[in-house]
Amino acid sequence: MFQLSAIELQQLARRVKDDIDSACVKIYTEDHRSHLGASIIGDECGRKIWYVFRWAKFQIFEGRMLRLFNRGHREEEKCIQYLKAIGFTVWTVDENTGEQFRIHGAQGHYGGSADSVGLTPFKELDNKPILLEFKTHNRGSFSHLIKNGLILGKPQHYAQMCSYGAKFGFSYGMYYAVGKDDDDIYIEFVFLDPRHADDLSRKAEGIIYSQTAPPKISLQSSYYECKFCAMNGICHFHEPMEKNCRSCRNARPVDNAEWFCDRWQNIIPKDFIPTGCDQYYQIGE
Repeated sequence: MFQLSAIELQQLARRVKDDIDSACVKIYTEDHRSHLGASIIGDECGRKIWYVFRWAKFQIFEGRMLRLFNRGHREEEKCIQYLKAIGFTVWTVDENTGEQFRIHGAQGHYGGSADSVGLTPFKELDNKPILLEFKTHNRGSFSHLIKNGLILGKPQHYAQMCSYGAKFGFSYGMYYAVGKDDDDIYIEFVFLDPRHADDLSRKAEGIIYSQTAPPKISLQSSYYECKFCAMNGICHFHEPMEKNCRSCRNARPVDNAEWFCDRWQNIIPKDFIPTGCDQYYQIGE
């Protein structure tokens, strides 16, 4: 009977792994997000947010990273199961609309979807609904969160929660973090500051309606916030932006989440935005 060598078996195993990575890129890779998400508005660098909103560069992740991102989505179901087991009532969709709990702003160009809404079994919260936010963390991120708490340790996540809380009138939120290395959990209840949400909304509008990039967070490309940023090349080394209508200086956001072209004096068809035209001029700084 013919028997494959150890090297040939290793090659087959490697082939399976590589094929799975390639398949995950096809399965999980999404297009540019059409709106500016509440999930990133709390990022310290407004310039990076502007580049993302303007579709300056589409970041493609390898299969392993995409599986990690997807694990975060799958983890939510388990978290909800555990909460229900201890007496929580949890809603993942708005009973009035049958859809996710969504927020909208800036003429439809700003928004996001909350994970869930819940009622706790605790009398201290007066049987009022609260926002539920679920996140997964690697070991370093999880340790940082435990040491510093949500507001200081993960301000971007807190900003996201405040944005949702202000829209739906929730005073409190519960942050449920899962450590991916050992399945430990961290729970924190926080007050959702409506003033912070108002500041974030104004920040979003300033970024969305700006035809020029906000100031750099640092003039040094090696600065810790810039070093591993996907927009580093564009921001610090004049790398060309991805060509599309949103990265063109002729386009600007208008009502109903649409874009208007000042060159052709018309609303840009949504299916045309990703490609642009021969009158493309990269938006400036």
